[in-house]
Amino acid sequence: MTDQTADGARTPQLFAEVVRADALHYTTMFAEKPFEPALLLFCANGAYRILSPGEDHPGSYVAEGPLDADRVRVDFISWPSEDWNRNVAFHVLDFDRTSGRFTQQLRLPGDPEPKHQAGRHTEVTALGRWDADTTWESAAPRLASVFAALAAG
Repeated sequence: MTDQTADGARTPQLFAEVVRADALHYTTMFAEKPFEPALLLFCANGAYRILSPGEDHPGSYVAEGPLDADRVRVDFISWPSEDWNRNVAFHVLDFDRTSGRFTQQLRLPGDPEPKHQAGRHTEVTALGRWDADTTWESAAPRLASVFAALAAG
């Protein structure tokens, strides 16, 4: 997919159609990222965005199987953003869709120790149209009951 600039040049389109959206509730986090609720948007072209009360960053993902499988591992590389001090980060999330739980391992450049995180998740693709322009401010009210249910366990 490409977009055409004013001078007629072609540039790659960063985001394609959102093919899956998951609400996340972190139960285990590391101190620098204390945002329990999050919305994870998966795009058809391997791009993603994750939104929370204090984060909004894009990146690329590769799933080791179908995104809707009962269990799936997904590798994420965040693109440079303010969230990561204009650097990148690498995440591996293991989703267990039968239990509604996930685990996450985060690696930051130059840090030999991975950060371990975990929580609960649920698919929210059917709760309306999501796109790459979705903001936390627009998503949070739509997902309030979903986040409350995830927090309650």
